This record gives sequence, C-alpha cells and structure tokens, in this order.
Amino acid sequence: MKGVILAAGKGTRMLPLTERRPKPLVPVLDRPMLEHIVTGARDAGVDHIALIIGHLGDQIVDYFGDGSDLGLRIDYIWQDEPKGTGHAALLAEEFVDGECFFMSWGDIIVPPRNYRKVVGAFVEGDTDAVLSLNWVEDPYEGAAVYVEDDMVAKIVEKPRKGTATTNYNNAGLFVYTSDIFDRLRRLTPSARGELELPDAVQEMVAEGRRIRAVALEGYWSDVARPGAVINLNDLIMQDRYDDDCGVFIHPEATVSDDSVLKPPVYVGPGSQVNGGRIGPNVALMADCRVGSEAKVYNSALFTGARVGPNVHMRRVVVEEGGGVARGQELVGKDDAPLIVRPDGQVERVPK
Repeated sequence: MKGVILAAGKGTRMLPLTERRPKPLVPVLDRPMLEHIVTGARDAGVDHIALIIGHLGDQIVDYFGDGSDLGLRIDYIWQDEPKGTGHAALLAEEFVDGECFFMSWGDIIVPPRNYRKVVGAFVEGDTDAVLSLNWVEDPYEGAAVYVEDDMVAKIVEKPRKGTATTNYNNAGLFVYTSDIFDRLRRLTPSARGELELPDAVQEMVAEGRRIRAVALEGYWSDVARPGAVINLNDLIMQDRYDDDCGVFIHPEATVSDDSVLKPPVYVGPGSQVNGGRIGPNVALMADCRVGSEAKVYNSALFTGARVGPNVHMRRVVVEEGGGVARGQELVGKDDAPLIVRPDGQVERVPK
C-alpha cells in the first residue's frame, strides 16, 4: 500500500524548537516525530510513502533520503504555499495513481499498533475509507466525529467549546480510495482561507459513502507545543518499557553504579550518567552527559546535550549540543517549560 504524510507546516506553536528545524524533525523520545509515523506505517504494510513537505523541507529530505535505510521507498512532494491540508493532499494525486492509500498528519504520535489497526480495518472491511478517532473531553480544538454503528455519521470541524455531544475527535490517521481527490478538487476555501481535508471527508459522509470509524488505543498527541515533547516521552516510555520496569538503557550507554534512575527513563546510545539522579520522566537521546549529583526530572535531552555536576533541573528541554553549567538550577512550569538552546541560552516557552 502507498502512504501520504502531510509534513509541510511551520509549527509556529512549537517555537523555539522549530526555529532551526521543521516541526516533523522535532525529537520525541529517541527519534524525530516523523520517523515514528513512517516506521509505524511501514510496519502496517505501507511500502511506498510520499512526504508532503514545505517549511525547511530540505532537512527532511536530508534525514530520510530515499527511505532505504528504513526499509521502504520515500518520494517528496513540495507544497510551496500553505494553502491547507486539502491542497496538500491533492498534490499527491499523481503519486497515488488510482490506488487506495494510507494518510497521516505529520505530527500525530500514537502507539505503533494503531497503524496496523487502521490499515487492517480498511483491508478487511467493506468500506470506502477509514477515519481514526481519539477520545477527548471536548473536541473543540479539532473535529468532532459522530459515529453510528461503527460508521462516521457526521463531522463538525472545530465546534464551539462545550457544544459537541460526542467525545470523539478526528485523530489524523486515515485510509482512502482515490475517490477522495474528486472531493478535494471541489473544495472551496474555509474561513481561514485554506482548503480543508476534513471538508472533503464530510462530503463523502453526506453522499452516504461508508467511512469506518476506528477508535485508537493508548496515548495520542499532536505535539502542539514544546511541553508536549516532555509529556509524550513519559507516555511512550510507559507504553513501550513497562515490562522492563520503565527503564531502558541502550547497550552502548554507560550508567555508573552510584547513579539513581527513577522510571520512566530512557538512556540512548553513547550517553553517560555519572552518578546523577534522573527521573521520573527523563529521556536522554544519543551522546548525552549527566554529571555527578545532578538531579534531572521531567526533562528531555536532545542528542549531544550536557548537564554538569550538581545541576537541578525540572521541566526543561535541552536542545542538540546545548549545555547546562555546573550548579545551575532550572525549573520550568508544566505549561511553560524552559528551553536550553544550543548556545546555552535559556528561554521560557510562553503559555
């Protein structure tokens, strides 16, 4: 099966993490978020993917190449102007070439088993499309989806807060037939001036087409703001490493005997923990260093980050190559973590 992933957005709500990289390359736990999506789709049987790219897209091309390192084929389609998700999807019509295809937003992170669940529902069922759902208190920030007998009955895009009578939100993983492109060509701009993919799906619903609703299992995140990176690391580690008591230490990592690790903790390849106390909810990507008697809680260290001795930090993201000097105390807030830039400057994320 072919796949299309929409990865052209600027990710303005993720600033400053998206100043130097496109949002799909922001690291989540052990790899860029887009790699989580690509490998999840691959393991569900998607063997040829088109990435729709735009803002800083050259970095995505450089990272993934032709896809062979991940065991599949990747093509790239540029969206030169941000005209909406419907416009981005329509750009893939020639790539799809009349086949059914998997599609995902480029910033939705879910447990890998859900990709197989969504693709399987299409392969096994008598349906024109599959739309994934996640449960939320109020779907006012996304799209409220109403379901009858496992089929989508209605979609309301960004309903006013408190007005939806369903808790199902459009979760951002789909399977379509090529018929979706006929609807995309008929779209008119929304109030935002963009062509919206959910409007095309709603047209299919209105026509009486069979769109199967599939509720996803486990965590769901659109990684909208920097603090979501820290929160999502926690959820992924609990889901992935629960059988290992919530701690993963890569075989090429080094953790001294006097270090204390409180799960969930991820220690990536080449990283060293030299007597510090880390966790709960701490992720060290590759080649990080944590000094003696450092205390690191609820934080994410990107590749090559350094934390000196006697540092105390909580709710902090340290970018690639960034360093926290000996004895510093950095404490962010749940909704406003601190970001340590590669040059060591510290910035608090606005609420």
